Amino acid sequence: MDQKEQNYNKLEKEKLLSAQKTAKEFIYDEFIVGVGTGSTVKYFIQELGILIEEDDLEIITIPSSNETHLELVKAGLPVGTLVEYPELEVYVDGADIITEDFVLIKGGGGALTKEKILASASKEFIVIADSSKYPKNLNSHPVPIEIISDAINTVIQPIFTLGGELRIRHGTGKIGPVISDNGNIIGDIFFKNEYDPFKMEKELNNIPGIIENGLFPKGSNRIVIGQEDKVRVIVRETDIKA
Repeated sequence: MDQKEQNYNKLEKEKLLSAQKTAKEFIYDEFIVGVGTGSTVKYFIQELGILIEEDDLEIITIPSSNETHLELVKAGLPVGTLVEYPELEVYVDGADIITEDFVLIKGGGGALTKEKILASASKEFIVIADSSKYPKNLNSHPVPIEIISDAINTVIQPIFTLGGELRIRHGTGKIGPVISDNGNIIGDIFFKNEYDPFKMEKELNNIPGIIENGLFPKGSNRIVIGQEDKVRVIVRETDIKA
């Protein structure tokens, strides 16, 4: 086994450990649970399925994307909507990066708008991650944005004025840009210089045509990080609804 494969296996184990701890320790009977999108969340869904089967828990899950919806159904988990359940006990999701100040960048899976809504609707927001995601520099990862298609060219200059370079995201296996579950275009903004994430989140959303961006400057209430054979839990008193 080469070094690259060893590192991959290490990170996958850390994802599993963080997902297991979160499912076993922070999910309770009759919870409404928001579920994010991504590779770490797939382990969490797997663990939720085991938990319900072994402990006979009754929970309702609210997915952040069509992909997650399918994974929840395959795991045999009850699925609801925010229309039915506008208040969640907890929202569990991964992150692209977590800074030393616990600022999050999310949206690598293209579900950033629904993810931000679910985080805001939840009493507690828990991020699960492997050790490669924390701590990271804010400029080490682009900021995903969701853009209305008609505004694809009109948002370029305002983003440039804020110090960013917009690149439309292109996936594999299809021609053209990545389209969100909401039918909009997903792009990524690259910043060379340091910036204030609180200010930038607002500035980007003030540009007509940008629906939402992947900056979560207020972070989450709890961060669960797999580290080798252990799990580190960082508890924060951040009020994400403030």
